[in-house]
Amino acid sequence: MKLRSRLSYYSLVIFSVLFVFTSVIIYTLFYRWAQQNEYKNLQNTTLVSAVYYLEKDEQTHAEHVSVQNELQRLISTTNIAVYDSTDKQAYGRMEQDVLLSPAVLAKTRADDYYVFESKTDFYAGIHYHDNQGDFVVFTRSSKESFNELMYVLLGILSAVFLSSLLIILLFSRWLGKIAYEPILRIIEQVNTRDHQNLTVPITIDRSYEEVDELIQSYNRFIKRISQTFNIQKNFIDYVSHELRTPIAALLGTLEVTNQKERSVEEYKTMVRQLDEYIQDLQSTLDHMMLLTGAKTNFDFAPMRIDEVLWEVVEHATMYHNAQIEVYMDVKDNHFLEMNGNDKLLELAINNLVENAIKYSDNQTVYLSLHENNGQLSIRILDHGIGIPNEDLERVTQNFFRGQNSSAYQGKGIGLSMASIVFSLHGIQMNIASGQAGTTVTLLFSKD
Repeated sequence: MKLRSRLSYYSLVIFSVLFVFTSVIIYTLFYRWAQQNEYKNLQNTTLVSAVYYLEKDEQTHAEHVSVQNELQRLISTTNIAVYDSTDKQAYGRMEQDVLLSPAVLAKTRADDYYVFESKTDFYAGIHYHDNQGDFVVFTRSSKESFNELMYVLLGILSAVFLSSLLIILLFSRWLGKIAYEPILRIIEQVNTRDHQNLTVPITIDRSYEEVDELIQSYNRFIKRISQTFNIQKNFIDYVSHELRTPIAALLGTLEVTNQKERSVEEYKTMVRQLDEYIQDLQSTLDHMMLLTGAKTNFDFAPMRIDEVLWEVVEHATMYHNAQIEVYMDVKDNHFLEMNGNDKLLELAINNLVENAIKYSDNQTVYLSLHENNGQLSIRILDHGIGIPNEDLERVTQNFFRGQNSSAYQGKGIGLSMASIVFSLHGIQMNIASGQAGTTVTLLFSKD
């Protein structure tokens, strides 16, 4: 069953329960009010009957005629019974009614009045004191009009209930269609996705908050999938591009060496070349293993970013004899703590620092940490050859190298790898450059 149909039926059930409950209350309250009204009117009629039969000797002829006319308007004498103190019917033409038993008459005398009902009639009695003695006067009225009134009320409630059910059903299905329309548009867009446009975010012009949250969650999920696909694609690119070069160099060196006999010095030179190729291959494999780990087993753990930076500085000083000046302006250590993969971040920041060292010809590199408005930033500044403006937008692409970098050894994978790592950690990388050097700024997301 579709969700909108289920919601319609749920609405019907809830409405039915509430309406039936409300109708029972309305019917009960109206029944009691109408019943009390019948009793009140019947008691007034009973009092008029008592005056008519028992006060005749104390009234003028005109007064008696007036009471007689009122009584004729209210009730037939066949529904009046006046009992004396011996429970004998003294006045009225009501035939002997088994419901008016001695016990009922005694209770009326004790309480001064008594009302009750049978299946067909209402009864009202009063204990009336007169100069002729004490009497019990009872009148009755048919419940026919009362029952008709109750049937009419029940019919009205039933008609309103059935018509309301129909209206609720149509209205709920209409509302369900309106509420479900954004979801249908999401489904339509998802069904059009394939390998070519999988990462295109879903957009809906008019929606409501819950669906907007669903769309945002889906787009974030697709973004993470896109990042994973990028890692996979980069891994394949690295394999096809990076392994081919050192392996070809190894095979070429061995082939040239085997073409003729070599001296010991030539063999030593060849071994040094092979060692360089193998070191280059090992470094490439290390990078690919890290990216493979990011793709298949990318675990975050609590870490401190300053410890990663000091590892990078130590590595650069030890292996490149680099001159690095470090400035820290972070008063709250909380900003230095984060969840991340320290190995990947070390690799990415190390690439930035090595680029600064290499393209500045081993001049001093300035590395600073700042906290501003609740956001941590890391800045890496060098005074090297810089990056041409037309190359800035492409420097993070795989295997892309700037126009002015041909004199320096490189493969064009460092910045692309760093960009992926920072993106996975929610870190924004901004690159500003000119002829006087390059500044890379890393902005960490706020808590």
